Amino acid sequence: MPPKRPSEPKTSSNSSIDSLSSTAVTPTNGPGIRAMFDRIAVDYDRFNAWASLGLHQHWRKVLLSHVPTGARVLDIATGTGDVAFLAAQSGHAVIGLDFSEGMLDKAREKDKEGRIRWMNGSADRLPFSDRSFDCITSAFALRNLRGCLEVAFKENFRVLREGGKVLHMDFGRPNSPISRLGHRVHLSLGIPLIGQWVCGDRWPKGYLEGTIRDFYEPAQVAELLTRTGFSDVHYKSLAFGAVQIYEGTKKC
Repeated sequence: MPPKRPSEPKTSSNSSIDSLSSTAVTPTNGPGIRAMFDRIAVDYDRFNAWASLGLHQHWRKVLLSHVPTGARVLDIATGTGDVAFLAAQSGHAVIGLDFSEGMLDKAREKDKEGRIRWMNGSADRLPFSDRSFDCITSAFALRNLRGCLEVAFKENFRVLREGGKVLHMDFGRPNSPISRLGHRVHLSLGIPLIGQWVCGDRWPKGYLEGTIRDFYEPAQVAELLTRTGFSDVHYKSLAFGAVQIYEGTKKC
């Protein structure tokens, strides 16, 4: 059954899905965000490894385990391409799309065999025709699309073939008191220290922590996927709820 519409949103900002802010920072109205990702691209992989305590690639492998066999995959907000590379290694045909040229430059540098097609583009205006892909993936991107998330999901739906899947992974907030306390300490102290150590003055102070604290609850993300046309929508928690994987299917 599709998830019930929450009567009282549970985001830390207490903002409902129906009141998405038109002034929210998104790829379409926040060129500063693009510049921020360009600046940290050179340090991005090292930061992910330290900030996730070495678990980020395991989480990506769990995400990729749900991709249909032999799929044509679009990895949106691909960053330096870690999900795209794992998908290609699993035998999928992959396009990695990102709005940051700095991130794409790093991805191309890593793609020694030229197995992946890298493209510059925004998740809320996908430069592809209808029904072009079997699966759309992303890792840790949805928070950056918060102000245009419904539009991005509609674009996902448009470019997927019938029976195609969306598989999105992003950070969440643990539910148990002990896990949530540890998570808050890591966000408040660990992440800033690691960011400053790895990126120096390039580290965008407060951005990552703020987007995690202010993002929707998992049920609200699932609701948006259902509202934009997806069926069989569900989510799976990893790392005691600190990471969430969202899945939906296009059924026409």
